[in-house]
Amino acid sequence: MTLHEMLSYIVNQFHFLDDFARVQAEEILMHFTGYSRTELMLRGREEVGDAAIDSIKDVIKRRISGEPLQYILGSAYFYSREFKVNPDVLIPRPDTEILIEQVLKHESVATARFADIGTGSGIIACILTEERLTWSAVAVDISVNALRTATINSRTAIRFVCTDLLNAIKREYQFDFIVSNPPYIPLDEYATLDISVKHHEPAGALTDNADGLGFYRYFAQQAHNWIRNDGNFYCEIGYNQGDTVKTMFFEHGWRNIQLIRDLGGNDRVICAKVPLK
Repeated sequence: MTLHEMLSYIVNQFHFLDDFARVQAEEILMHFTGYSRTELMLRGREEVGDAAIDSIKDVIKRRISGEPLQYILGSAYFYSREFKVNPDVLIPRPDTEILIEQVLKHESVATARFADIGTGSGIIACILTEERLTWSAVAVDISVNALRTATINSRTAIRFVCTDLLNAIKREYQFDFIVSNPPYIPLDEYATLDISVKHHEPAGALTDNADGLGFYRYFAQQAHNWIRNDGNFYCEIGYNQGDTVKTMFFEHGWRNIQLIRDLGGNDRVICAKVPLK
């Protein structure tokens, strides 16, 4: 079987993925061949070895069962690079790029020190410290296994701490800003998620097991205790949570509160400056 024939075979098997069938078929072949998408097309007449065919068929079977392709292959692409992922961490979503872009847009301190709360696979801390090589990060997560994955992904000045929120971090004004992508899916909405998410990705990184707003209440009330004067807080939010979360921060004295929308026109990121001290 040639690469072109294998590509067509996988696409047919993935008919349930609609427009994503070809994309995921190409990702599988790229994984097993080491070729780029362009090279797959140029080398389409090359034969696929029997061992590779067996491995690819196993991937197809697992994907059809609902397992996310990123977990099967062990990696996901986000922003500007590839990250290791597994069922201990969320699969990166494009919406989180908006969060990163807002930080890079607004933070001009040459040697910033920041905290990434709920770091998961470490994508936020990794990208920010790679884009700004003089920045350093403290990345926290309650999951030891998630931190193991984040450590593998790290290439820069990041200190990883296992703690629930900021409980193990000394309460002093030590960060130029804090960034977070917390669990924000309400429990009733979590029950309706696709099985590829609900049955495979870590529930604790998706929902607060309540109304989806628990972490924002904590941030609005407490996060300023770790941020220096005139420092900022950046956080991803659910598509319909903008007004509610903005009100929380306003009621606790945060300033210059902004809601940033995603490409679909939904509120996706909140930015705010610490209350006057």
